[in-house]
Amino acid sequence: MLIRRAAGLALAGFLALAGFLPGTSREGYQAEAAVVEDLQQVAAVLAPAQYEELASRVNVLTRLYQVEKGDTIQNIARRYHLDAELLAAMNDLDPAATLTTGQFLVLPYERGRTYEVEKGDTIWGIAQAFGLTVEEIMEANGITNPRTLQIGTLLTLPEGRKPARGNLAHLASRSRFSFLWPVIGPITSFFGWRDEEFHHGIDIAAEAGSLIRSAWSGTVEFSGWRNGIYGRTVILDHGQGLKTLYAHNEVNLVAPGEYVEAGQIIAKVGSSGRATGPHLHFEVWEKGRPVNPLRFLK
Repeated sequence: MLIRRAAGLALAGFLALAGFLPGTSREGYQAEAAVVEDLQQVAAVLAPAQYEELASRVNVLTRLYQVEKGDTIQNIARRYHLDAELLAAMNDLDPAATLTTGQFLVLPYERGRTYEVEKGDTIWGIAQAFGLTVEEIMEANGITNPRTLQIGTLLTLPEGRKPARGNLAHLASRSRFSFLWPVIGPITSFFGWRDEEFHHGIDIAAEAGSLIRSAWSGTVEFSGWRNGIYGRTVILDHGQGLKTLYAHNEVNLVAPGEYVEAGQIIAKVGSSGRATGPHLHFEVWEKGRPVNPLRFLK
């Protein structure tokens, strides 16, 4: 920690001289706040406890942003094509909160796209729908034989291309709903077959006690101890045949029959039930069957 702080102080001194920290300038030019690529840049401008807390929330699914004068949650969301409510929730802020110049925010960030293979899909059709080549998809996923594509496989789609016109209808229809992330952290287990059993959701790692938020507004269908596998669980009914499930909780903070808003705190991360460590097991059910949550999450 001492080495890291010393390095951060040295870098901060350079940045201050160069005019890249809040309140500093170079030749009268106020440095433009932007995405911070190196987390060490903030080590010298925050107290150790604040730095550690911020660092714990930065991962491959996030990026760090430093607020500039005049910024609001809404205009940052528009600039980076984000959901304003999700951005606010990730930083424990109200969407209408006043931001401070130089303040650091954690932004959701998607480095690539994913697609779950469905019945009738071919690698050629998927490539055409997303404006990619078959070779690009095969290389990104380590596929040697394109004819062995299996239903339920989660494909990584290379970034940098826009979907082509004439996309497959069932691909386009998936954008009808957009859920908020219930907790922010690395995904440690994906939807689909895992060893000899089928994993009906995704696992998101987070520290014990981290706040779990509702992915969308709805009514609490269940809140309690589900069984020895799921542990303490909350199930929300969002209508239109959609339900979400939040399991392994340390404590549930809502009761059956209660209506919750999107992004409302409903539980805390734990390891109840069959869990090797604190994380959220998150499921999405559509018309009575489990589906890949990544279809619905931004």
